[in-house]
Amino acid sequence: MDAIVPLVQNLIKLGYEDIPPQVLGATKKSIVDTFAALLAGTSAQGCPEVIAQALEWGGKEEGTIFHYGKKVPAFLAALANGMMARAVDFDDVFEPGTMHASASIVPAALAAAEMKGGLSGKQFLAAVTLGIDMICRMGRTNKIPSGLSGMNVTFQYACFGCAGVVGRILGLDEEKMVHAMGLAYTQTAGNSQNLLEGTLATRFSQGLAAQSGVYAAIFARRGITAAREVLEGKFGYYRVYQRGEYDVRNLLDGLGKRFEGVNVTLKKYPCCMHSHAAIDALLDISGEQDLHWEEVERVTVKINQQGFNFVCLPLEKTRIPRTIPEAQFSLPYAAATALVKRKVFLDDFTEGEIGNPRVLQVAQRVDCLVDPELDKRYPASVTPAVVEVRTQKGKVFSRRVVERRGSPTNPLTMEEIEEKFRQCARFARNPLPEDRLGDVLHFLREMENQKDVTLILPLFSPEIT
Repeated sequence: MDAIVPLVQNLIKLGYEDIPPQVLGATKKSIVDTFAALLAGTSAQGCPEVIAQALEWGGKEEGTIFHYGKKVPAFLAALANGMMARAVDFDDVFEPGTMHASASIVPAALAAAEMKGGLSGKQFLAAVTLGIDMICRMGRTNKIPSGLSGMNVTFQYACFGCAGVVGRILGLDEEKMVHAMGLAYTQTAGNSQNLLEGTLATRFSQGLAAQSGVYAAIFARRGITAAREVLEGKFGYYRVYQRGEYDVRNLLDGLGKRFEGVNVTLKKYPCCMHSHAAIDALLDISGEQDLHWEEVERVTVKINQQGFNFVCLPLEKTRIPRTIPEAQFSLPYAAATALVKRKVFLDDFTEGEIGNPRVLQVAQRVDCLVDPELDKRYPASVTPAVVEVRTQKGKVFSRRVVERRGSPTNPLTMEEIEEKFRQCARFARNPLPEDRLGDVLHFLREMENQKDVTLILPLFSPEIT
């Protein structure tokens, strides 16, 4: 029996009451966090263009484009909303698998909820919880990190997870759900080349994964068949994409009893997670020592090989990012921003700000190295960091950070997440009034008591000018 079968059975059979309260609490945090990223993404580069194309295509009005308030076919809504959720790189991450967890799952679930009609908050929470659990389990299973293989499992696993979430909400039985997974596999793609080149396709791919999940579930419901040995067949996912190097125990152990959503990291900074430990270290050093950027002579950051591949190569590009995506995936830029501004936030990743001469001047002083000890101990995870700052007067300050702010062992509180939500709302295409933000947060706090989860969408939709 292929491992996809117990995963599908778990997606179908587990109910809201079967999920522990602390797990549902973690899911609620991820949902609030995803809406924060969505708000900031409404004006992010590339998103208005994709939305304009979706509106030009038009079609059956069944899914809402977040914040814009316009309705399009569900798959187009999932595409646009998935892209916006990832666009500012502020969405959550499952560190053991080095993958984004909620940015495709939540938009796909919203699209399915609108198709279904009358989906309760409890049903929505359960579906999102199980979708996140599924893709995170898949992330734990592969042994070849994305930063080393060149593939990007974030988009690959999201196809499966979104198909599962949409299939569950639409009521697919086991047979059709397996075919939905096969159809998801048929659409699976994703690579890291776009990260290296700093293109908009990285954020676009997150939307494609959500769209693929909607396609898979809808066509499976229509009776379109697909491979059943999706994961472990002769040409199944793990043999084709992971070269047969996987551990099925990480996929299935504790299924239905242990939920990986509690191990998701909510981002403190809007950039690649591989830079976060270094940012934490530099903010701590600059604050504790009252260190001004002019005093810094050299910064050395040691990380693992996977992180190095993501945010340090090629060095000449990461020291002088030319595009917003390049800045989001540049450790030298993030480190320099932390030292110069003593904060790292959305306004540091704009077309006007990525050319800040002071930040770029400090970025030239940042050296990135692969630390053999970190690489051995944390080969497939989001990287910790060992940071050393040398001043012009010869003083040396060092800091080692393993547990980043926002990680499961150093988590953001719900109050901090709600403040992140309010701050992200300032960057929306058309910022919402304070009383509207309060209404949204109240709705989200009380999600398990909501009769129809889609009633939240009009609250995000002011008139766009």
